[in-house]
Amino acid sequence: MLSYPLSHAQFLGSLRVEEVTFRLSLPQEYTRLGDGSAISASLGAALWTGSIRLAQTNHPRHAQMEALIALMDQPGATFLCHDPRQIGPANDPRGSILGSRTVTIHSVASNMREVRLTGLPSGYALSAGDMLGLQYGANPVRYGLHRIVVGGTASSTGLTPLMEVVPNLRPGAVTGLAVQLIRPACKARLLPDPTYGAGRQALSRGARFDFIQTLR
Repeated sequence: MLSYPLSHAQFLGSLRVEEVTFRLSLPQEYTRLGDGSAISASLGAALWTGSIRLAQTNHPRHAQMEALIALMDQPGATFLCHDPRQIGPANDPRGSILGSRTVTIHSVASNMREVRLTGLPSGYALSAGDMLGLQYGANPVRYGLHRIVVGGTASSTGLTPLMEVVPNLRPGAVTGLAVQLIRPACKARLLPDPTYGAGRQALSRGARFDFIQTLR
């Protein structure tokens, strides 16, 4: 029996993805004041969300993908989700430079917006747009996913300068925690009413679904 969250190989990696959106959702409330100024306030945690459209394929292959979508459409079903367009950092897209090194958090700034990593190869560059993932907490384990806004290059000892990320790091991000730079993922669930597509003759197409990160 499968257990949640499903791994990349069990769900996302088994789909033929044709098009994807992957963005950070920041729920906010805006108020315009009488003097013409505007103020905003956060209404909740920033979560990753997006949509995935599947490629046209033959009926048997499409049926396999439909079965996985139906499984994930059930209450409580979750999967590990990363941006399929990005496997690794821009300067190491397949992770061949990083290899089997274990990267960890060296320190987190008090503003929770900046982090230093250690354990990287000397001169390893992380750029704006690169993503990093981490797991923290227990019962349940939570998955943090963050995009670098201001990057940096590792020193000869494998230590980066402070790098700014979005969304802010959560309290579970502490010194010594392992960080994933290759296929970093959040835990996600499907939003209701996925589209299963349609077919004629030998081919089916049009299947798509929306997803949102969950911290539970």
